[in-house]
Amino acid sequence: MAMRKLAVISLVIVLALDVFTIYAQHVTVEKQIKVEEKVENLQDIKNPKAEFKVELWTNKDTYKVGKEIVFYFRTNKDYRLTLINVGTSGKTQIIFPNKYYKDELVKAGKVYCVPPEEARWFFKAEGPAGIELVKAIATLEKVALVDKEDLKPAGEVQEVKKSQSELAKDIAIALKPVNEKRWAEAEKIINVAE
Repeated sequence: MAMRKLAVISLVIVLALDVFTIYAQHVTVEKQIKVEEKVENLQDIKNPKAEFKVELWTNKDTYKVGKEIVFYFRTNKDYRLTLINVGTSGKTQIIFPNKYYKDELVKAGKVYCVPPEEARWFFKAEGPAGIELVKAIATLEKVALVDKEDLKPAGEVQEVKKSQSELAKDIAIALKPVNEKRWAEAEKIINVAE
């Protein structure tokens, strides 16, 4: 009789754990779907509640195809930064960190430039004519915004194998558990002209 009660109790516990696991998976998938429904591209990733800020700029707003572009950024706090470029061709690249700046950790108050002044490579407006987007995402903790398997070397930077939309959804999901005060973003729109 005691063995039978133990077996029944064990079965009830196993079933309860299964139900809880299924519920937890459902909630996780539901949250993921809600994030994915809201994010179509990198410009949809916004955070007005950040306790620090990222400044991102270039020397001009319009560049002719083939002209060199230098991106500058700085912050008021030490953090980890990923700088993503979506070219007019639709090609997406991680331009920071890169071969010169191997770590994404940046220091408060310092102005960084990509490519750095001492670099022997240039970042050019490739064309065709159109709008180019550069998105900076900064976090106080180390957050894997981009899966290394989704990257391939492209000279001094890394090219993203996924579409901008897929990348944006992945980043939104990676940022979901991060406290809103502990990550920030900035973006720069560049006009590329013939």
